[in-house]
Amino acid sequence: MASYSLEIGNAVNTAWEYAKKHGLLIAVIYLLVGVLAGGLGHISTPTFSYNYDSSQALGEAISRGDWQGAGNIAQTLSSGNHVVWFGGMLGSILKILVSVGLYNLALGLMAGRFSEVTFDAFKLPFVVYLKVFAVEIITNTILFVSALCCFVPYFFVAPRVILAPVYQVEHPEAGIFESISAAWNMSSGNTLSLLGLGIIMLGILILGLCCCCVGVYFAAAIKLFALTAAYYQLKGNL
Repeated sequence: MASYSLEIGNAVNTAWEYAKKHGLLIAVIYLLVGVLAGGLGHISTPTFSYNYDSSQALGEAISRGDWQGAGNIAQTLSSGNHVVWFGGMLGSILKILVSVGLYNLALGLMAGRFSEVTFDAFKLPFVVYLKVFAVEIITNTILFVSALCCFVPYFFVAPRVILAPVYQVEHPEAGIFESISAAWNMSSGNTLSLLGLGIIMLGILILGLCCCCVGVYFAAAIKLFALTAAYYQLKGNL
């Protein structure tokens, strides 16, 4: 296997150059997605006030020994929680689906397939969206388990799997676990470099958040291009 190393400075500079050209439109896309995802969650907002009143009613029912009434109220609370969870889940799915098109857009811009921000990047087979969604679920589960282990394994595992969705988008024919394995292999020997890049991107996101919160969307565009640049640097390891 070849041995390519991630040059953090090169990845950041590349990300900045592409962000200057295309970052504003991509930031608008991130903004719209954030608004839509927030709207899906807002649909369930009345449930929170309703749950508060129901929780108080539940306590009163228990205190007077009305177990049948308490059971009915508990069922209502459970139903309300599902509504909130469902709204949040739809928002998360929307973000993942949009990220697939944006990954393809960034890959295409850097490879010369696209010359501008275009919605043609989202014209991918539905199975690609499903595969990336599955990759995100599996990698997030892996990261969650590693985070439970005192966080130390998390900082080792996260950089090794972060490129899996990007690989899946560029290789739609690849299997889900093949994409995760490819990300693991291409990042071999570059864990600390990818971790360093992640820390820099976190700093940029924080700076964007300080710019009246709006800048965080442009920072997200920089992060997108930085991740794609890192991918192109390391894909030779395969």
